[in-house]
Amino acid sequence: MTSSRNIALGLFWAWLAILIWSGSLVLLRVGVTTGLTAYDLTALRFGVAGALLLPVLIRKGTGVDRPNLISVLLMITMFGAPYVLLLSLAVRTAPAAAAGALNPGVMAIASVIMARTIYRETLGAARALGIALTALGVVGFLFEGDVAFGHAILLATGIMWAGYAVIVRSRRVPALTATALVAVGSAALYLPVYVLALPKQIADASLPTILLQAGFQGVLVTTIAVYAFSRSAELLGPVAGTSLPALIPVVTLGLEIPVLGEPPHLGNVAGVFLVTFGVALVLAGRRLAESPRKKPVVER
Repeated sequence: MTSSRNIALGLFWAWLAILIWSGSLVLLRVGVTTGLTAYDLTALRFGVAGALLLPVLIRKGTGVDRPNLISVLLMITMFGAPYVLLLSLAVRTAPAAAAGALNPGVMAIASVIMARTIYRETLGAARALGIALTALGVVGFLFEGDVAFGHAILLATGIMWAGYAVIVRSRRVPALTATALVAVGSAALYLPVYVLALPKQIADASLPTILLQAGFQGVLVTTIAVYAFSRSAELLGPVAGTSLPALIPVVTLGLEIPVLGEPPHLGNVAGVFLVTFGVALVLAGRRLAESPRKKPVVER
């Protein structure tokens, strides 16, 4: 009974995290195509997130191995304001489904390559197959339909995400603390530049639009989704808990059709499913290799 309850709760938290992350990509697309600029969206996200997570950073510190200034700046660059700004610029010309597939897909491939190069991790059959399927899915997006400059940006953001993960892993920074570092650092560095120098259209946007983007991007993505993902991994175990986010490409595609009314090309649909299965194999392959051979004990 306890095990069934854990599985049900774990699936709920995993689904919530996936829905929020996928929804954030769709809302970025909505934002940049309905009046707000990429600069506005980045400011809204980190203005709210920085204020919310500053107490977390003060209370928890910066982790087991205190990251130096260069490491912190790299974390902010690779997964903070520059990352979100590029992602927002990308979805101006690339569909949300492309962001949902190319971003995590390239991240998964780059992460395996970096882990193999830096940590000498064994590739394994599952991860090798996952890389192959993910690569095929990425190619499906690049050679089907209208390829825009946004697609190239999405490839770059996937590599940036992987680089951020390597830094967090090497410095042993806890997930919530790393999120707080990136949010607070981005707010401190980006907001003054945004206010003084960057183009803005936020004054012309409606209050409901501003509140929707600020609440979703600044609150749900940076706090609720992080907690939900961590909780799902705790309840479902390391393999299932960390592999379920591979569903982000499929969920993003599912949200894009009714919300944006942008029907995907057949090749893009095939690419989404290839990336989904590929990323799942990459993530599960690593966790399976790290897991002990004995059956794990389910807590609570």
